[in-house]
Amino acid sequence: MKKICVVNFWEGAFDGDFFDYFFNLCFDNLVYTNDPNEADLVVTSVFGNVQTDPAKTLAYIGENIRPNFMGYAHSLSFDWDSYGGRNLRLPLWYARLAWDGFEQKPRKDNHHNHGYEELLNIKQLMQPRKLDMSIKKEFCALIANNPEGLRINLYNSISDYKLVHGFGNMFRNPLRQSKFDILADYKFCLCPENSLYDGYVTEKLIDAYAGLTVPIYSGDISVDSDFNDRAFLNYQNTKNMSYFVKLVKDVDGSEELYKTIYERPLLLKEPTLDDAIAFVRNIVK
Repeated sequence: MKKICVVNFWEGAFDGDFFDYFFNLCFDNLVYTNDPNEADLVVTSVFGNVQTDPAKTLAYIGENIRPNFMGYAHSLSFDWDSYGGRNLRLPLWYARLAWDGFEQKPRKDNHHNHGYEELLNIKQLMQPRKLDMSIKKEFCALIANNPEGLRINLYNSISDYKLVHGFGNMFRNPLRQSKFDILADYKFCLCPENSLYDGYVTEKLIDAYAGLTVPIYSGDISVDSDFNDRAFLNYQNTKNMSYFVKLVKDVDGSEELYKTIYERPLLLKEPTLDDAIAFVRNIVK
């Protein structure tokens, strides 16, 4: 039996979510405790200021924040660097996958903007999709909460060609339902990351693809280490707004070109949790 204490996470974390599932894979007979002093392992994140014993504290960092090992000895993050064995890469998009035996609890808080989508079948993400143009009644959607600068510029520039429909707090149009309820009607989903760094990939791209659209993405070009970069359009491959909007227009204007991109699989290799599980077990040892 191992005891884990969870601090500095968002509300609802470890309540039937991916992290609860993952740490139960790491240890048989896992028990949670509110007392970090009696825990075998403390798992912290970046959403609070609770201080714990660094020697037995592991940080999970899903945001674009690099591990600094002040307050914790090890980390799971988006970062590729192992920092001499102290960090292992476990990007946030892994939490969107339907791992064997993982059944995520439905979201309880209906005032939240995230977490309404079903988990994604890994095998389906590795297989070509079949395009049905009869359901594509709309051009492009953007679902966003934060008015980040590049995101606004992409939205405005593409909307100069054809209007992008906006959902989320950024447009005072919050979406308290699954993205998948609306995305299938659209040819494209504009889904840029909030910020850029090597290895930083969240759920935005994979949800846009699972929503049966061609993603119009903006993320570090290292994204092709995780995903098939021929299955979506990435602004960061050009960094030229006029050229990129023309590319969107060309794909939109050619059913053959759109179909070619749409029907490519997003995942070229099957992800695994084995290394992350071994990493956590070794920390406790």
